Amino acid sequence: MKVRLLFLVLLSTSFTILNGNAQQLLGGIHLKSGIPTGAFERESGISVIPEWSASGLHSIKGTPLFIGAELGYGRYGTAVTRRKDIFPGVNQRFRIRRNNNFVNLMGVVRLMPDLNWKFRPFLEGQIGAIHTFTRSRIRENRLADPIASGTEHYDWALMLQAGAGVMVAVNSSRDTFIELKANYVHSGKINYLSRESATYSEQGELLLAPKRSAFNMIQPSLGVKYLF
Repeated sequence: MKVRLLFLVLLSTSFTILNGNAQQLLGGIHLKSGIPTGAFERESGISVIPEWSASGLHSIKGTPLFIGAELGYGRYGTAVTRRKDIFPGVNQRFRIRRNNNFVNLMGVVRLMPDLNWKFRPFLEGQIGAIHTFTRSRIRENRLADPIASGTEHYDWALMLQAGAGVMVAVNSSRDTFIELKANYVHSGKINYLSRESATYSEQGELLLAPKRSAFNMIQPSLGVKYLF
């Protein structure tokens, strides 16, 4: 409930500001590589977490501020299990693919003055939420259609990010940029599954052992941005 309220306040505030003061739109896509730190590294055992995201930012007229939102998707683990005891009375081996995913939706505030250079350095802050979820699919083999699928585990938490970077213009009109950025990512404590969290009893019953920690990462990223 708190997460939904945060999004409603964030979106309504953003639209109010943008409708009155928007001057330019900065859109982009980003490839990120999160490096877990602290308790998240110890609990998860993960070394790198890839993420794709897309963002849209509006400049606020008469200021060096951009405000907008960013939507990201990543996967922090995948595992394949083959078992014969999935369905009672069926003596056939099935392939179970289990993917650990997350999505995040963040409100973004960026301080980026226009220095009339080819380079545009910036500072950035983000606030929003992260949603972790693990989905599984059961198939007869790798190429077969799923016999069954579903979400086995999920959770939500608030998330904050802060970082800095630089946009480098790649054309003479200075409307297309390569962006290099590094963020520190911190969330509230959240339940999630690792690759080792799903096991089976001798009777074939699925046993889940969720981990719990904050999603803390150092997250360098490479992006392509276009100024409309």
